[in-house]
Amino acid sequence: MSQALHTTDWAAWSREAAETMVARNAEWPQQMGLTAPLKCRWDLERALLAFEAPLHEVIATVCLVGTSSDQEGSFVWSWANEAIPAQHGQALEVVHDFGRENQLALLTTPRLQGGKPVGMECLSIAARLQRAVGTYVDQQGDVALYFTILHLQVAVPEADQLPN
Repeated sequence: MSQALHTTDWAAWSREAAETMVARNAEWPQQMGLTAPLKCRWDLERALLAFEAPLHEVIATVCLVGTSSDQEGSFVWSWANEAIPAQHGQALEVVHDFGRENQLALLTTPRLQGGKPVGMECLSIAARLQRAVGTYVDQQGDVALYFTILHLQVAVPEADQLPN
C-alpha cells in the first residue's frame, strides 16, 4: 500500500495569491469611498496609511512587506532591512515561517533580484498569508514600498474639527 505524496504547485499557488490581491484591490477602495488615483500619507513607526477621500479620510493599519529599487533591480524584505521599524518584520513572521516550513527561498532570502515583479509576487504572497484586506504600492523616487493592508476604517474627525 503506497501513500501518495502531496506536492504543492507553488507557481499556481503564487498566481492565486496575485489574483486574490487584484480582486481585493478592486473592492476595498470602492467600499471605503476612495477614488483613483489613491492619495496617501504613511507613518512607518505607527504602521499606518492615511488615504484621502473626497469627504473623509481612511486609515489603514499596514505592514510594510519590503522595498524594491529600480536602479538596483532588487527587492528587500522588511525583516532584513534595519531602516524599517521592527513591527513590520514581526508582522511578516507568518510569511517567513511559511517559507522556512516549505523551503521556499523566495520567502526566506533577505535580498532578491528582480525588482518590482519580485516585489509584487512577495507582496501577493504576504497578503495571502496575512489574510490582508488588500495591498498598496507607493513609489518614492527610485524606491517602491510594498504594503499589505490589514485593517481599514474611516477616520472620525476630532470634536474641535467639526464646524459647529
